[in-house]
Amino acid sequence: MALSGSIVKTSEETFDFICTSCADNNLIKEALKYCVECQKYYCKDCLTNHQQFALLKGHTFLDNSSVKPQGQPRSLPAFPTKQCSQHTGKIMDMFCKTHDVVCCYVCAAEDHKSCKDMMSVSDNINRLYNKTDTSRATSELSDTLDTMNQRQANTDNLLKQLRDSKKTAIKGVSDYRIEMEKFLKKLEEASIKEIEDQYQTLESQILAERQRYEDSIDELKNLKQLIQQASGNIAQLFVCSKLAEKKCTTLGDDEMKRKTFKHAEIKFVPSEQLKSSIEKMKNLGETSAISSRTYNLNKVTKIRDMKVRLKEDTSGCFIYGSCIIDDTVIFTDFMNNKLKRFDISSSSLIDYCEVPDDPRGVCRVGEREVAVACADRKMVHFVSIHNKLSLLRSIQMNHVCYGIAYSNDKLYITDGDKSLYMYDMSGNILKTVTSDNSGQPIFEYSKHITFNDKKDRLFVGDAGKGLVCFNAECDYIETVTDSDVRPTGVCTDGYGNVIVANYGLQTIVQCSRDGQKCGIIVNNTRGNPASVSIHHGLRKMFVGYNLSNTVEVYNLTWKSD
Repeated sequence: MALSGSIVKTSEETFDFICTSCADNNLIKEALKYCVECQKYYCKDCLTNHQQFALLKGHTFLDNSSVKPQGQPRSLPAFPTKQCSQHTGKIMDMFCKTHDVVCCYVCAAEDHKSCKDMMSVSDNINRLYNKTDTSRATSELSDTLDTMNQRQANTDNLLKQLRDSKKTAIKGVSDYRIEMEKFLKKLEEASIKEIEDQYQTLESQILAERQRYEDSIDELKNLKQLIQQASGNIAQLFVCSKLAEKKCTTLGDDEMKRKTFKHAEIKFVPSEQLKSSIEKMKNLGETSAISSRTYNLNKVTKIRDMKVRLKEDTSGCFIYGSCIIDDTVIFTDFMNNKLKRFDISSSSLIDYCEVPDDPRGVCRVGEREVAVACADRKMVHFVSIHNKLSLLRSIQMNHVCYGIAYSNDKLYITDGDKSLYMYDMSGNILKTVTSDNSGQPIFEYSKHITFNDKKDRLFVGDAGKGLVCFNAECDYIETVTDSDVRPTGVCTDGYGNVIVANYGLQTIVQCSRDGQKCGIIVNNTRGNPASVSIHHGLRKMFVGYNLSNTVEVYNLTWKSD
C-alpha cells in the first residue's frame, strides 16, 4: 500500500481506492474515506476541504471499521462513483441484467421499469464483477481506439490527396486558359469556382467524418483512463467496463450505418470541342468530385439454439418463414400448420395459432397484423398480433403462395416457381411478372421476398438463378448471378444490406442494398437454411431449417475494414 495521501505519477504505483475529486483533475491519490451522501471517495486533503463547509459537516463517512469485507480484504466499501450523463448528480449504481447496462436509479425507473432483472451494483458486486469483463472491455477499448486512430489517419491522407488533386486540377485549368487566352478569362474564374465549391463540399464531409473519429477517440481515451484510475475498485471497474463495452458497440453500430470514404479527389477534364464552341461554353470543362465508400461486412457469432417444437406438435418442425415484431419473432411452421411467436430475449414461447394449411412466408402489414402466405390452398391469411395470435380473415388466390412482402398498401407474393405478383390489400391483382423485356423467363424457383432499407428495391430469392431485383412497381432490374448467391430466405439487416440464406449452399451471404455480394458471413450452416430474419435494434439473426426443431440465433456485430 502506498503512503497515505501520496500522488501517483507513474503507472507502477496503484491504490485500492482513488480519490474521486482528485481523479476529476487527472490526479491519483489514495482515498481514505467514502462519503455516503456525496457518494464519492476522498483523500486526506479533500476530506479536510469537505469538512470546512457547514452544509457538509453532517455527512456520513465510511472506512474499513464501518463496513464488512465483501469477499476480499479492503480498506473502504466498494461503491460506484461514476455519475450518470443523463441525470446530474446521480450515481450509476444500478445494473439491468436484461439489457446488460449500468445506469442510475432514475434511468432504472424511467427506462427499465418493465425489466425484471434490475439490481444494485454495490449489493451484488461480488457476483457481478468478473476480471474477465474488465480485461475484455480494456481489450475492446484498445482495439476500437486503434480503429478510430487508423480511420482518423485515413481521413488525413484523404485530405492530403484531395488538396493535392485540387492543385493539379487548378493547374490544368490555368494551362488550358493560356492556350485559349482570348476567350478564357471569364470561363477560368467560373471553373475555379466550381472546383472550389465541390472541394468545400467534399472537404466538409471528410472533416465532419474526421471530427466524429476525433470525438470517439476522446471518449474512448477517457473511458480507458477511467478503467486505469479505478484500479482496485471493482465496482468502479465494473461500471466503467460496461460503459466501455456499450460505447464500443455503439461506435460499431454507428459505423455500420454509414459508408466510409476510400477515395476523394477533384478532377478537371478540359473539353476537346472548346476551340470551336468556346463562345457557347459557360465554363472551361467538366469538374467532378470523386469519392467512394464501402460497406462493412457483418461479423456473425452463433449464440444459441432456440427450441421451437411444442408439445402439441405432431411432427418435426420446418421453419419456412419468419418476421420480427417489436421484441418478438414469429415463425411459420410448415409441418405443423402453426404460426409461433417467441420472446427474443428469453427465447420463450409467447403464443401460437393454427392456420388452415401449410404456411410459408410471413410479413407485417400494419401495427396489429401479419399476412401469412400458404401454399396448398392458395391463400393469404391475416393474423392479429394484438394480445393473442388469432386468425382474422383470408384471401383466396389463384396460385400457390410462397414468399410475401408488404409496402404502401400492396402485397408482393411469389408462387415458389416462375412468377411474382403484386396485389392490393383486397386481393385484386395489380401486376404479374414472369419474364424480362426480351421475353426471357426471370425465375426458376421464386422464393422469399424483402425490400431494401430505402424501399426502392424489391429482392426475390431464387435458389436456381440468384437474387432477382425489382423496383417497387415490380419492374425487373437485374439478377445477381454470383455463384455464392442462390437464396431461399432473404431479409435486411437495418444498415443498408440484404442478407440471403442459401438453401443448397448452406451459407448466409451479405449483399449491398443494390443486391451485389459483399461476402459470406456464415459458412457451412447446420443444414439447408430456409428462412432468415434480423432484429435491427438487438442485432440478432434467426435462421430456420428444414425438419429441425430448433432455430439458430446469431449475434451481428461491427467488423472493421
